[in-house]
Amino acid sequence: MKPLSIVPRLIMAASACLAFASAQADTFPSAPMKLVVPYAAGASTDTLARLVGQYVAEDLKQSVIVENRAGAGGTIAADHVRRQKPDGYTWMLTTDGILSVNPSIYKSLNYDSLKDFTPLSIAVAAPLVLAVTTESPFKSMKEVIDYAKANPNKLSYGSAGVGSSQHMAGELMKDMAGVDITHVPYRGGAPAMADLLGGHIDMMLVQSASAKDLAEQGKLRLLGIGSPKRSPALPDLPTFAELGLTGYDSDTWYGFNMPGGADAAVVKTLNQSIVKALEANRKVLENQGYTVVASSPEDMQKSVEQNIVKWRELAKKAGIYQMQ
Repeated sequence: MKPLSIVPRLIMAASACLAFASAQADTFPSAPMKLVVPYAAGASTDTLARLVGQYVAEDLKQSVIVENRAGAGGTIAADHVRRQKPDGYTWMLTTDGILSVNPSIYKSLNYDSLKDFTPLSIAVAAPLVLAVTTESPFKSMKEVIDYAKANPNKLSYGSAGVGSSQHMAGELMKDMAGVDITHVPYRGGAPAMADLLGGHIDMMLVQSASAKDLAEQGKLRLLGIGSPKRSPALPDLPTFAELGLTGYDSDTWYGFNMPGGADAAVVKTLNQSIVKALEANRKVLENQGYTVVASSPEDMQKSVEQNIVKWRELAKKAGIYQMQ
């Protein structure tokens, strides 16, 4: 009997691999999954991940183990996840900052946002609110803009650091309004807020949940929200677009992805379960200040592609493009 030629053997091997992959997808998940979170335990984003992870575990009848890998603006977690097998057993809580802003401002990263990951879903958007203290002379965003135009660089705004969502939102506001306001970066949002409340900076873009709480405590005055639409949590607060900055959108989002090259059936299973988790917890998440998005993988991919371009152009104008 003659041995099989190399071509038929290769075809048979390839067919076997495809059949094996298909069988894996059909039985997914058949073992515990790991959800990597790029922030410390106890953070609001960690709470979001655990909420979704618990629901997915119950829905797919396999445990979801949350693993916190904080540090370096999410790049440590992203680098770890991109090197795992794309079999669905490792996925990640990710952000617009990790996937869109980081590639827009850093010369070199240890991951490629568009090639190294498979999108699953944009979970929620986190609106940012322009806030001043209740002792500030500014009662409206128009007053801020008018003063800034007449007094370049006399006003200041704080952020959680260079390249943070607050920083990019502030630069977008400056660019669209045509004003010069001095950026003061801090090592985190907490010290920035402390200086805002202490009167050391004039304003800050604050996540809506925190802004709402501090406004209700009589500590902050809210002037506008950077979302395309008004927030259900702050229905009386006008958007930046309503206040004259047409097209302004500084919403940062949190979502889920996994290593690149994942099987479509596995992606579909995880996406459907994540979306169900978000819908089931919609009221809880909205009470925390989030806007539930629950997108498709395709829409998440489009968002990353579009936002890399958007933030890169802004970073060049702000002089923070390719810092390292």
